[in-house]
Amino acid sequence: MPTIFDAVYGTALVCGSPYFLSKLIISERYRSGLAQRFGWLGTRKGKNPCVWIHGASVGEILTVKELVKSVEKEFNNLDIVISANTNTGLSVAERCFSGKKIFYFPLDLSWVVGRVLNAVDPAYVILIELEIWPNFLMAVTKKRIPVVLVNARISEKSLKWYRVLCKISKGFFESLTNKENVFCSRTETDTTRLRNLGIPEAQIFTTGNMKFDNLVTAVPEDTKERLLCFFEIGKDDKVVVCGSTHEGEEAILLRIFKQIRTKVDGLRLVLVPRHIERISEVMKEVAAAGLRCVRKTALDKDCKIGGHKYETVILVDTVGELLNIYSIADCVFVGRSLVPQGGQNMMEPAGLAKPIVVGPHTFNFNEEVQLLKEANAIKIVHGEASLSNELVYLLEHPYEAQELGKRAQSVVMKQRGATERNLKVLRNILMKERAVSV
Repeated sequence: MPTIFDAVYGTALVCGSPYFLSKLIISERYRSGLAQRFGWLGTRKGKNPCVWIHGASVGEILTVKELVKSVEKEFNNLDIVISANTNTGLSVAERCFSGKKIFYFPLDLSWVVGRVLNAVDPAYVILIELEIWPNFLMAVTKKRIPVVLVNARISEKSLKWYRVLCKISKGFFESLTNKENVFCSRTETDTTRLRNLGIPEAQIFTTGNMKFDNLVTAVPEDTKERLLCFFEIGKDDKVVVCGSTHEGEEAILLRIFKQIRTKVDGLRLVLVPRHIERISEVMKEVAAAGLRCVRKTALDKDCKIGGHKYETVILVDTVGELLNIYSIADCVFVGRSLVPQGGQNMMEPAGLAKPIVVGPHTFNFNEEVQLLKEANAIKIVHGEASLSNELVYLLEHPYEAQELGKRAQSVVMKQRGATERNLKVLRNILMKERAVSV
């Protein structure tokens, strides 16, 4: 039966149809997995009880990697399936969980969700962070499928929205507060906000942030040496890696690169755009700045940078290599933070003890930024001039840069342990399924 949310989605689709159609035509990102998103998914094979784990994108999929391994090891009577919202998230899931059923998360339309639930037939659903979709939640509740939200986070803004949704839909409120659901929150603040939604205190556990457990703290030396050779980076060169950059940031970073390479000898710039479908656009930005660029895929095909390497920007147009590329940096800028997009995961370079610079817009990572600020382990800039000055200072003062990175890595080490605490909660839940199946 259609819900009030179907009506809302339908209205939004009609009003935004010109935009959505244009995106479908020009962007492969929007076309990918369209059939699966509309519920055309093959029936899951196997008769074992199933745990459906869903993470929005790359960060969430990587966050749950070790948890999945532990569940699989302890509960080999369970099938595990994985879903993601984004192309990159799906690619990472396929790489991390080969052999498992992996698919795009369905559109939150009641008839689509129903079709996918029938195909997957999960005994439990595990959602990562804040993947609470109204129709999906109501559908799994109707089928009496318990939901576990791990690494749960909820901002003040999201809290207000969910309160509105609870007021306009009694069904959504009852599904959210269903006594079978369990919430493993990242912080006491998140726990308080979940309680304010009406979720009983007995169903909420403050277990910490699993992202810290999955962070790599060392990349093999031979991997770093291979990258340095691959990018033709000399031992005296200085490398700035700008990771997960967004539209509007590359032009700023290129201007800064042109300015500071006259002050810092042997300066090299590696740009890693958040979305690889923007590569052509970024290449035009590089050309407009009067610089050369080489794509990593071209280097993979034995292309050489040649004699103009200090005028050449290395443009990474592959997925899943950012961590290794961070490992060769003398200084890291984490993107989506100079523009109001909320930032990207600055804890990956922190784990590698890299000096980190971000812009002012990091609202999606408030907890992480606060931890780094308290440890004096991050530099926050507010515009082009301050970013330029900060990069020059860190590159010209390597000892101070290294100490900044060490403090960042220390923050990571102190925050570990959430995966085991979440596993303890899950263990109590999944033991019931094992007992029933036996």
